[in-house]
Amino acid sequence: GIVDIPVYPLKGYSLTIPVKEESGAPVSTILDETYKIAITRFDNRIRVGGMAEIVGFNTELLKPRRETLEMVVGDLFPRGGFIEQATFWTGLRPMTPDGTPVVGRTPFKNLWLNTGHGTLGWTMACGSGQLLSDLISGRTPAIPFDDLSVARYRPGFTPSRPQHLHGAHN
Repeated sequence: GIVDIPVYPLKGYSLTIPVKEESGAPVSTILDETYKIAITRFDNRIRVGGMAEIVGFNTELLKPRRETLEMVVGDLFPRGGFIEQATFWTGLRPMTPDGTPVVGRTPFKNLWLNTGHGTLGWTMACGSGQLLSDLISGRTPAIPFDDLSVARYRPGFTPSRPQHLHGAHN
């Protein structure tokens, strides 16, 4: 490829369920640590999502995964939604082997990366976006960023100190 980085697909699943009873549906995000599933309310829908499988680019919808999502939401919110009307979905989340995203410039002056966040994509989106905006705009970022660089995958790379824009390759 143009830029060689170890980013791999991490498969996750979700159910989107129409709300049945307002009083039986979640009002804020719930995390089920046992099954690694998040339950979130979106207007008149409940979103149940989670899991992480390393299966390449396979996007097959597996019935046992749906059953797990249904079981968790059914146990916690038995009157919350019309599970039989749920939309089942799977997607691939780009992830690096160490779970740390790659954010910054590539060896190509006009090619920047913001990838590899895995299951924390939405969680890290604003911070990564701000960092990338600062770098592209020539502002000094508020956080050290050299260990997020694509350069960390080059042999011999050692982050020794916070890298600021004037130290970045131009």
